[in-house]
Amino acid sequence: MGKRKSSFAEYDDFEPVTIYLATDTHYISPSLTDGGEYYQNMIRSGDGKFMPYNKEINEAFLEKVIEDKPAALIVAGDLTFNGARESHEEYAAMLRKVEDAGIPVLAIPGNHDFTVKRAARFSGNAYELVSSIDAGEYLQLYKDFGREDSLDFDETSLSYIYEVTPNLRILCVDVNTVAGMSGLLTPGTLSFVEEQLQKAREDHAYVISVTHQTLLVHSELTSQGMSFINSDKLLELYEEYGVVANLSGHMHIQHIAASGGGVPDIATGSLMTSPNYYGELTFSGKKMSYRAVPFEVKDIPDFAKASHDFLWDNAYKQGKENLSDSDDADELAGFFADFNVAYIAGRSDLISWDEEVLKKWKKTDTFVPRYFELVQEEDANDFTEYEINLDEKN
Repeated sequence: MGKRKSSFAEYDDFEPVTIYLATDTHYISPSLTDGGEYYQNMIRSGDGKFMPYNKEINEAFLEKVIEDKPAALIVAGDLTFNGARESHEEYAAMLRKVEDAGIPVLAIPGNHDFTVKRAARFSGNAYELVSSIDAGEYLQLYKDFGREDSLDFDETSLSYIYEVTPNLRILCVDVNTVAGMSGLLTPGTLSFVEEQLQKAREDHAYVISVTHQTLLVHSELTSQGMSFINSDKLLELYEEYGVVANLSGHMHIQHIAASGGGVPDIATGSLMTSPNYYGELTFSGKKMSYRAVPFEVKDIPDFAKASHDFLWDNAYKQGKENLSDSDDADELAGFFADFNVAYIAGRSDLISWDEEVLKKWKKTDTFVPRYFELVQEEDANDFTEYEINLDEKN
């Protein structure tokens, strides 16, 4: 997408360091669903997450992490599907295997991870609510994944800062543990962040930040509910202290935006949604490189196509439902599905704009034409790669 420079010219060059990142893993314990009618209808009318293979995707990805041995694995929130206790217990056990292999895991919670009266068991054509966890219970389950071995942690939230190398720190900022108010950065956490950024400056250490929700509003299309309260105050600190980048998720869209002060917010797509990206960050010399890497489960035949088709079918169904009276419903819904798959994959540069189809869509009484317009107003781009030059700005 682009390049930017950081202001820390006096800092030492990096020996090569690679970090993996996954977000919106949405793990659900197999004990919480029998794959019945209610669950199938829910996931097929959702946002296209490839939930039929949720366990297989999560297990295979963590096995790859163990095999590849990055310097750390960041898991940036929405660890579970709906915050159920059983899902948290099993997912924490899965992350333990990565830690036991000598790879630090740095986890933060997302808005799906706590008691929000949607933790449920799905059976047949119905569901029943089950117990979730609160912030204290989260800490017991996940304290070894970043916080326990951190340089320091926030007493008022689940935020912490972790040293990967002597000149690289990962600042994990929690905005989801205030009861009944997910997506709130509190004054206490803001003070903790400023203190840690000041220490990093004194110690000549680069800082990468992690939030679940996006730091920036990436576009008018994703302006509602994607960022968090007081994100502007956090951004002010990041611009003042030269934070290299913020890593986020939540949107389930691969996208990158940069603030006026030059802080990029790199939103990695959900591991559950085609093309099932995980992020790979490489630090070498005076450069940080990011790329979104499509993940495949080798044990599932034609996994990439099956995941793609699941997302495409979901979008096609949504399009078709808005076109019940149109003679061109199949054509228009197919165009919408193609468009949606490309945009979610962070490849707006690959969208083929068919003007005749667009004209037909504009005649419909739906939200879709405005959806198209907002994307066309953005610069067509490949949001799967980004490079940051860490030398001093000219």
